Amino acid sequence: MKQVIVLVGPKGAGKTTIGEFLSGELGIHFLRVEPLFLEAHARLGAAHPDPDRLGFEAVLASLAAVLRERDVACLESTGASPHFPWLLAEMGRLARVALVRVLADPEQCVARIRGRDASAHIPISEDDIARINALACRKTLPWDAVIDNRGRFDGALIRRAVQALIAADGQGHARS
Repeated sequence: MKQVIVLVGPKGAGKTTIGEFLSGELGIHFLRVEPLFLEAHARLGAAHPDPDRLGFEAVLASLAAVLRERDVACLESTGASPHFPWLLAEMGRLARVALVRVLADPEQCVARIRGRDASAHIPISEDDIARINALACRKTLPWDAVIDNRGRFDGALIRRAVQALIAADGQGHARS
């Protein structure tokens, strides 16, 4: 069965780093969401009545293309958008969805955001980052795993957690 691992957490929590790690370590295709949003917005955003929905539609189309070629894919989200439940439902039509909560300290998130290449991310204000991260931290979903990314990056823990998700038979949830 096809599977999508969704890394959910605040901006700056390390979701991209984890996704790239999983790609390198386990060969899981990692779909970076923000570049898809930026591309969709550049093409049609100003003319589209709901640019955020346009971005989520681009993510779903890219994911569907990946799943035609691969059994497992991974993507990232804050989960804060009102369109996120729609995306989850649509992904569930394509594959089994495993939700992974990524924890990080708010100060660490801000420091990571300030230290990254802004051209690869959706431009937003610090107030919007604080609002989005507050929503992301309060997000309650049926988590299949939790990755505590506060402090030092723990590749071994992340690898084990995701390998357990991939090995799960869909009847129960693997927990880390």
